[in-house]
Amino acid sequence: MASTMDFSLVTPGEVKFEGKAEIVVAPGAAGDLGALPNHAPMLTTLRIGVLRATVDGPTRVEFAVKAGFMQILPDKVVVLTDTALAAADVDVDAVRADLREAKAQLAANRGVDDAAARSAIAWADARLEVAHKTSA
Repeated sequence: MASTMDFSLVTPGEVKFEGKAEIVVAPGAAGDLGALPNHAPMLTTLRIGVLRATVDGPTRVEFAVKAGFMQILPDKVVVLTDTALAAADVDVDAVRADLREAKAQLAANRGVDDAAARSAIAWADARLEVAHKTSA
């Protein structure tokens, strides 16, 4: 049994990560999903959240992803997403402002047609988590 697999994280503009991974944990549409080497083949959709992979021994990479798809094969995982941000890509002050605005919009909607506000809050929370900041 192989201890690593190929892992690629691809956006329309660039390949955000390419290398070997011991495990990839992604925000699947129905809950977080982990892929190890020799995993059964599958294709799944992703929701907004944080994608994590253990690479090069104890090193972990994290990206905030804005939905997409993940293909798992026994020797490879490929994630396709419109947006993937590493901690260095996150402007924490701007994200906190986005979060305040989205929460205000959610409160103003009072439960009616609030999908866009909830999505904006989830995206802000994912970016703050990757940046290892609280959503204060």
